[in-house]
Amino acid sequence: MQECSIELTRQVQGGGFWDFLKFESGTSNGAREDGNALGAGCGTVKSDAYVPDMMFGIDVSQACFQHDQSYSTCGFSRLTADTNLSNNILNDCKAQGGNALTCNVIAGVYGVGVALFGASAFNQAQAQSCY
Repeated sequence: MQECSIELTRQVQGGGFWDFLKFESGTSNGAREDGNALGAGCGTVKSDAYVPDMMFGIDVSQACFQHDQSYSTCGFSRLTADTNLSNNILNDCKAQGGNALTCNVIAGVYGVGVALFGASAFNQAQAQSCY
């Protein structure tokens, strides 16, 4: 069996491991590349640099933006917001030419991510929008 090292990945793909997976956070040097404030894409102000706006070459930033808007709407259900995120990612992915496996993996990763780590962002957004 042949090993696949990071160096081999660079040779085959022309970049590093993250380039191979096509993960992009949309940030560089502590600022968003699109000129928006940190937290305007996928992730919060604190996690924007680590939560990708693009996965496997599929841009999910619009679905994340809509998710953020739902979290920031007073009284909006977290479960509904999280379900909508997964559905929007599936739709956006298919529109960008993603196959069923790729789209379901991406939607699943983000769905699990918000289920496990989204409570504090939701609570903070609700507190700001409702009071």
